[in-house]
Amino acid sequence: MVTAGDLYLLAVTVMALVALAVAIPVLLDIVREGRERLRQGRPEPPVEAEEPDDIDGVQCRHCGTVNDDGYAYCEECSRQL
Repeated sequence: MVTAGDLYLLAVTVMALVALAVAIPVLLDIVREGRERLRQGRPEPPVEAEEPDDIDGVQCRHCGTVNDDGYAYCEECSRQL
């Protein structure tokens, strides 16, 4: 007989696996970028010039999405801003 506790455990396990599957590409991008910086001996990227005043936030150079200030990664494509 399947109990409510068993169903809860199954649901939590499935949600954890889905979250991990979503996070893996982002984590791999972070690791790749870190390795590339170490290989090239580059310091942190320079702070880019401020965006025009009509944009509230930081625009992603990869997909063009405008993100809130303070974000390090794009809300849409998850690449580094």
